[in-house]
Amino acid sequence: MKEERALIKDYLDSFLTNVDPLALMSVEENVPDDMRAGEVDEEGWVNWKLIPSTIADEEIRELEAEFSISFPPLLKALLQTYHYIDLHFNNVKEEDGYKGDCQFIEMPAMSSEDRLSNYRFLLQSWEPLLAAGYVPFTECEDSQGPVCFDTLRMDEDGDCPVIWILHDYLHELGEDGSRVRANVLPYVNDIFASFREMIMTLCSLRNTEEQKED
Repeated sequence: MKEERALIKDYLDSFLTNVDPLALMSVEENVPDDMRAGEVDEEGWVNWKLIPSTIADEEIRELEAEFSISFPPLLKALLQTYHYIDLHFNNVKEEDGYKGDCQFIEMPAMSSEDRLSNYRFLLQSWEPLLAAGYVPFTECEDSQGPVCFDTLRMDEDGDCPVIWILHDYLHELGEDGSRVRANVLPYVNDIFASFREMIMTLCSLRNTEEQKED
């Protein structure tokens, strides 16, 4: 796990040195005192900073046990590297749109006060997918649908392909329909072959002309 945390730290540190400074601001109620990097402005916004994560192994195990799941090692490493307010990744732009038809991915907020509560809420919201082998860990494009690990295609290192599903299709299927993999599979969009590939790819993107909106 030490190597995984070092990898996450290196990639996140590099990524966050290149983001728009506005991405490191949030409304004051979202930012605990220990994560503030300045004073609250006249409009109620404040800069935030990463702080070392205080998420314990036991907290992760409890969340996994609650839903009978197992997170890939690199996601566990992310949870135990930093507390953050907003972790927004623009996706790879291709000739015909965005990789996996997903423009951006925004990880659940994990402040020192939120801890794993937003990850728990996401799992509760899309719990039927667990029976189909899909473990939600974030959402695509302003809550357009869950981004999941496809656990039935897990590799020998415990990593999984990253996919997403438009919420409209899941609502049409309903809770019972979403529990059946054969029902969900036609609506699955593959994004990355693994979480490792996702982190390494998205953290390496720069605000180049190729990644900007036309």
